[in-house]
Amino acid sequence: MIETPRSTIDRHRSVITRSSQRAPFHLLSPTGRREPGESRASTPRYAPGYDPDLTAGRPALSDLPALVTAPRFPLDLARRDHSAQWLADRAIRERLGLFRGNVRMRVSRRAGCLAAAAAFRVLAPDWRWQLEALVACNPEDGAALDTALRSGVKDAGEAGARRVLARLPGDPTVDSAMRRAGFVPFVTEFVYVLADDRPGRPSGAPYVRRVHPADVWGIHQLYLDVVPRQVQYAEAVTSRTWERSRPLRPGTRRSSGWVIEDHGRVRGYARVSTEIDPGVVRIDLLIDPLLRTLAPDLISAVVSEAQQQHGVPCVVVIPGYAQELHQPVQEAGFRHVGDQTAWVCYTTVPARSYIVAVDLGAPAAAEDQRARVPGFGGAGMSVTGPVEWGNPA
Repeated sequence: MIETPRSTIDRHRSVITRSSQRAPFHLLSPTGRREPGESRASTPRYAPGYDPDLTAGRPALSDLPALVTAPRFPLDLARRDHSAQWLADRAIRERLGLFRGNVRMRVSRRAGCLAAAAAFRVLAPDWRWQLEALVACNPEDGAALDTALRSGVKDAGEAGARRVLARLPGDPTVDSAMRRAGFVPFVTEFVYVLADDRPGRPSGAPYVRRVHPADVWGIHQLYLDVVPRQVQYAEAVTSRTWERSRPLRPGTRRSSGWVIEDHGRVRGYARVSTEIDPGVVRIDLLIDPLLRTLAPDLISAVVSEAQQQHGVPCVVVIPGYAQELHQPVQEAGFRHVGDQTAWVCYTTVPARSYIVAVDLGAPAAAEDQRARVPGFGGAGMSVTGPVEWGNPA
């Protein structure tokens, strides 16, 4: 047996005592991670667009005067803008928590005063949040917009929503705030409005007809073939979108559909809807790239139905991946009113990590002997009892 000298034990004991008396090292501290000779100015304290004086939360009654008079950013060009009365009503409902419906509002304050506000609508079937209104007392205050949007995204994730969607025209301040809040653009949309002096004509093409319940599967397959994969994942459209097809009625929220059928397959689809806003008729088009020449007949059918709403404006939204539809839409009497960008923010990201743990102290397990002889079990089964080989007794 080898004995350790007393001096060696005392030396190790003194080293342990000195190390325990040192200040703890913070791994995430910016000062502790600084390399020798690095200046303090090279480590920013706050991220760009972040203001430590801003706070976020739900609206208060004291925010109503500023909320009503503050400038509002234009959002979706395919629907009407919300009024100041609508904002005040939703803020009161959000504050009181009674009959707030499907609208959620989040605000950002600086020194106790309202700086920006964002209103979201919860939509079925997956309860996604969609940006409905964006307000800022100072239109150039991107940090206030960023704080309000971040608060909405955070609360949407806590409520179980996986996506937060927004559609708005290009604005440098808003675009920067959207990106800092986690939004990414996934498609550009071109919005057209039907002129009032162009009467619609019914389509006489025999291959254009209304949607039948049996067309739902074919419409969804057409959607998967025409729409890019990135847009499909962002929109998360299910077959339920094509199921609710009824003729439109003035003042009601309905959607109707028309299809082009070729040899039993749906090759074109047009959806005319008032579900988002009863005061605006929206048209969306899906046409096989090989049959773009049939687009005028399909557009004529939906325009003829849309004009039966008696003075309700009719808009058509053309995504950026369907540039061939611009000409037939313009020939049908639509005029271009503007472009907008569709944004999406994913509140949750599923992740899976594999951890391999090796127990070095456990004895090595012998591999199971697979049955190879009939009578010891079927193929792929392990022998449960011990097997002894040798000469029989």
